Amino acid sequence: MRHLVQLTSGDGIDRKQGGTVDMPWTGVFRGHLRVRKAAVEERKELASLFPEQDRSRWVEQTIQTDRSWVPVVERFENRKWVSIGVAIVDATGQMAFGLLPRYRGLGLSSAAIHDVLQYLREYTLTVLTARIGNTECSAAGAFERAGFVFSGQSVSTGRIECLYRFVIRGECTPFNVWI
Repeated sequence: MRHLVQLTSGDGIDRKQGGTVDMPWTGVFRGHLRVRKAAVEERKELASLFPEQDRSRWVEQTIQTDRSWVPVVERFENRKWVSIGVAIVDATGQMAFGLLPRYRGLGLSSAAIHDVLQYLREYTLTVLTARIGNTECSAAGAFERAGFVFSGQSVSTGRIECLYRFVIRGECTPFNVWI
């Protein structure tokens, strides 16, 4: 889905003042997302975002541990912050991400995942892993646009899954590399 944006002077785009440019939705909404820690009452209903039994069970088990992170992505809408999705991350860095049904298909996924990654940099995680079914092309694309890299395939309960990884911090960071 795309959105026409009105150009003004000083926008950095070499066009006539007052023209329009076609921009993807993710570029338009990016500044209107925020990430916060999920409240205890919000955690109880998260498994319903994941219809597959294996993922739903993993979410239920993960949110019950004290070593899990549950960031909620919100969007500014109608003068208030509205929850649009959630990420669940366990202590090993395995990550599940789900958008609420009414926000799917709007191009918000990769921007929301990217903002969750920025939020998770505050914690001790080094690598995040996402397992995506090989038939879920749109989910794989959203993770790739957010910076995840394909790292292989696995078979889980008779289903082929693609593994994607994102390195949050590693041995080679700008702070410990000598030139």
